[in-house]
Amino acid sequence: MTFQIDERLPWTEHYVRYGFAVVRGLVDRGFCDEALAEVRRVVDDDRPVTRWVKRDGDGLNDPSASPGQWHYAFFQDPGRTGMTPQNPVLETLYDQPRLRAAIDEMFGDARAWDRVRNYYIFLNPFAPHGEAKLEPAGHIDFRVPTPILYRGFTFQIALLDTEPFSGNTTIFPGTHVPVQRMLMDEADRDLTQQAETDVDTVEPYEFVAGAGDVLFMHHLVYHSGNVSHSPNCRPRLGLHAEAFRARWLTEVDPGDPDLSPWQRSLALNGPFIAQRDEATPQRSMRERYVTQIEKELGIAVEERWKRYSDWPEPPS
Repeated sequence: MTFQIDERLPWTEHYVRYGFAVVRGLVDRGFCDEALAEVRRVVDDDRPVTRWVKRDGDGLNDPSASPGQWHYAFFQDPGRTGMTPQNPVLETLYDQPRLRAAIDEMFGDARAWDRVRNYYIFLNPFAPHGEAKLEPAGHIDFRVPTPILYRGFTFQIALLDTEPFSGNTTIFPGTHVPVQRMLMDEADRDLTQQAETDVDTVEPYEFVAGAGDVLFMHHLVYHSGNVSHSPNCRPRLGLHAEAFRARWLTEVDPGDPDLSPWQRSLALNGPFIAQRDEATPQRSMRERYVTQIEKELGIAVEERWKRYSDWPEPPS
C-alpha cells in the first residue's frame, strides 16, 4: 500500500499537513515537450525514452552511459555548486505562469521569491537488472546542522508521463513534523537518514506523474529516489528546482493569522525563534566556492553572489 493524497484538501493545506503537495497539470505540456527536446540534446540521446537505460557501473552524469542517471545542476548561483552551465530553454520553467502563481501562493506574497533560478535535470532511466520496489525509508538533503526554519522549498516538474516503479520520487508524508520537533529539542542532531532515527515508518507516496504535474516538497520531509524498473521501461524525467525567499525565516508563531502556507508548515510544533544564524553553514560553503572560482578560473564572481546568504530583499 502507498499513501493516497487527500483530494478534499486544498493543495497548500495538503503541503502544510503532510509536507508535500501535488498539483496536476500545473505546467503546460508544450513546455514539457520543449524541455524534453532540450534534455535529449544535453544527454545526447535521441532514442525513444523507453530505450534509455542505466546499466550497472554507469556513473552519475556519465556522458559515456546510455544515457544513465543524471542529477545535473544548472545553478544561477555559483556559491552553492561552483560554476555550472546555464540553459536558456530549461530555465524558462520559472516563467510558467501557473507555476509562478503557485510559488507566490505558497509564500503568500508575489514579492517574496528571490528570483534566483537554481534547478537540476533529474533523469532516472530503466535499470535492466533492477527490481520494482520502493525504498522503505527516506532522507533529507541536509547534514548537521540542519536548518529548522530555512528559506523556502523545492519542487519537481514531471516532463514525462511515468508509471509505478519508474524510479519516481517517494515522499514519507508528515515526517516534516517530528523531524522539526527533534531539531528544536536538539539542534545538532543528525537526522539525515530516516532509517537511523526513531521517526516512525509511514506509508510512502509515490509521485506517479503526468507530464506537467508538479510535486512541492518541504525541506524536512523524508523522501527517496528509487530504482527505475517499470513494466513499460518508462524513465522518470523531471526538473527539480528551488524556490527561496531572499531572507531566511528566523521565527514563526502559529498564532499569527497572516502566516503563509509555507510558514504554517513550519509552525506545527508551536512558536519558535531560531537560536542561531541558520545561514552560517551556507555562508561558509559560499566563501569556499567563490574563492575557488576566482582563484582557479581567474574570474571575478559578482558581488551579489558573495552575499546571497544575506540578501535583505529580492533583486529588482
